Amino acid sequence: MPEPTFPTPSGQAAETVGRAIQKLAAARLGRGFVPLALLFLVGVGKLLWGSGGLVLALGAPLTAGAMLFYALRVVERSFGRPPRAWMSLAGPAWVVPVGFGVWVLGWLGLRGVAVGGGVISVSSALLFAGLGTWVLRAWHKILELHSLAEAMIPVLPGKGGVES
Repeated sequence: MPEPTFPTPSGQAAETVGRAIQKLAAARLGRGFVPLALLFLVGVGKLLWGSGGLVLALGAPLTAGAMLFYALRVVERSFGRPPRAWMSLAGPAWVVPVGFGVWVLGWLGLRGVAVGGGVISVSSALLFAGLGTWVLRAWHKILELHSLAEAMIPVLPGKGGVES
């Protein structure tokens, strides 16, 4: 994914936009961390009882970190801060939430439903399908936030948009 280009905002309007983007990012991340925490706990539980779970135990915090990393880049740029070296790494981080969410939804969820194996197995698979969908939806909200920031920054005073 290419590095987003954000004009440098200035003044009180830029501060207001930056704070709004920051609050939205915090809310979106908070809701997105819920399914990741549940998946992490399931992974740790599976590790403790010897039935796998390594991908869940490592993938959930890695996904949370990638989402946080990407959202932090959007917030930093919405405040008009100059690009930093770490921001170029946040672009490719979008692959982690998508890959993990699709794996949970598809492999643990939908595949588990197709294979069957009883009421408990199908119920567990449906739970994983729901959690995988939740992760993907949370990631989509972060991407919407990025689009919102790209749309709002250029219309700030002094950036070719409205006059103060």
